[in-house]
Amino acid sequence: MRTRLLLAAGAVGAATLGLVGTGSFASFTSTVAGTNSITSGTFQLQAEPAGTPTVSGPLVGDAINGGQPTQNLVATSEPTVTGQGNTLAYTLANAAPGDAYSYTFNVYDVGTLQGQVDTITYSPGSQGTALEAQMTVEVQEQVNGTWTDVHNSSASGASGSPLPASQAHTYYLDYSFGPAFLQPNTLSSSGTPSYTGEEASATFRVVFTFLDPTTNPNSSSNNHVVNQNTAEGISAAPTITVNGTNTP
Repeated sequence: MRTRLLLAAGAVGAATLGLVGTGSFASFTSTVAGTNSITSGTFQLQAEPAGTPTVSGPLVGDAINGGQPTQNLVATSEPTVTGQGNTLAYTLANAAPGDAYSYTFNVYDVGTLQGQVDTITYSPGSQGTALEAQMTVEVQEQVNGTWTDVHNSSASGASGSPLPASQAHTYYLDYSFGPAFLQPNTLSSSGTPSYTGEEASATFRVVFTFLDPTTNPNSSSNNHVVNQNTAEGISAAPTITVNGTNTP
């Protein structure tokens, strides 16, 4: 509160001091609001076939009518659930002892955050173990133009593939050439990436080898043909899963 001192006129010859105009100022309040919009980023893997599957073996192409292996690899579209990768479907018919079958695919990060592929897991199917017992599985990454085995441990000196296809395995990319780093990318409906520079994608190859009866390490020398026949005419459904992690 503040006061003022005034000189007021009074009777002649006299002066009076008076205190007038006392009071207080009004107190006003005000607020201002700011809205916030925060959206988290996404890290999402997508796989696309790279070329056609291949087969190699001593008698490939030798049959005159039929009997040749057939392979196919297709990818589903990008999933609608954020964070979940799509699916590769690999089919192989007429697998035969002594032959090796391989398919190649590219992995992209179609989210908005960078990340890395650090492990690949293999799981044998719930059926067809007699067939998988006669096969090996090998996972490779293309590093500087060379197919390099992905190892079955993150420890130095870990062995690489191939490994028995009848058992579950984890392949670690952090040994010996490190994880596969991926930058955010977008793919067209045909799978063409918008970004093709360094770390645009990672390329992997999976190789299934049907062991030859004469060199089958899972059977003794006197009954390997009998054991091999248990794999005739049956199917197997193993899975390969590519696992990635966002890297801030």
